[in-house]
Amino acid sequence: MSQVLALVSAALFGIADFTGGLASRTISAWRVTAWSQLLGTPILMVALATISESEFTAHDLLFGIVAMAFGLVGISLLYMALAAGTMSIVSPIVGVVSASIPVVWGLSMGESLGAYQWIGIIAGLASIVLIAGHTSHERHPTKIILQALAAAVAFAVFFIAMGQTSQESGLWPLAAGRLVTVPIAFGVAAITATAAIPRRPELSKVAFVGVADVGANIAVLLAIQTGSIAITTVLSSLYPAFTVLAAITILREKPTLQQSIGIAIAVLAGAILTL
Repeated sequence: MSQVLALVSAALFGIADFTGGLASRTISAWRVTAWSQLLGTPILMVALATISESEFTAHDLLFGIVAMAFGLVGISLLYMALAAGTMSIVSPIVGVVSASIPVVWGLSMGESLGAYQWIGIIAGLASIVLIAGHTSHERHPTKIILQALAAAVAFAVFFIAMGQTSQESGLWPLAAGRLVTVPIAFGVAAITATAAIPRRPELSKVAFVGVADVGANIAVLLAIQTGSIAITTVLSSLYPAFTVLAAITILREKPTLQQSIGIAIAVLAGAILTL
């Protein structure tokens, strides 16, 4: 079940990133982040009342806050990079690095993986590079690469911190984190640009991002609490496949042969790690 939840989170993360990247081309990334966080909160509250456990501790809430704070930084940096039209360099860096660090962490904490799981992990990491990889020799600004690396590390910390919460705490770590990150996001948005509510064309995109993002966070937290952090993070990091599929479906983009091979490998990796 944890593997299925991780794949669900990948789909939601991928769609949210695609939509958030589009919205960030017309309004600031922090404005997108702030309003999407706020508009997604009611969904979290409903889920909290419906499926969450109640045996949480201060330890659970603290790591939930840490996770969400790093997640907030990561998603803002990712939206900034995507808004600059550099998905081809950003996605593989973020996907591979943010998945690899938790895998190393999980192994250092005593997790063991079988031969098929190793094959699935390696295939998953390779698929991320193929799906989002670029073939041009265009030089990318150092700033973009540093943003991608910083976002990747932030997401890795998000996964690791969520892994420190207990299964009994349910969704309370997410709720605690959201209470902290929403005010921070609005504060940064107000300082860097504006925190005003987006106009209707952008507002619909931002609202969709909020719903998809909170759904992804719920799915990945429950997956980490009940399964392997190594496998969960690799499956969740397959989100570029869904971002590309969204671009193909909505923007009518044609996938390259490299991307098509990457998506096929991602499907294979997902099947191996889910079985």
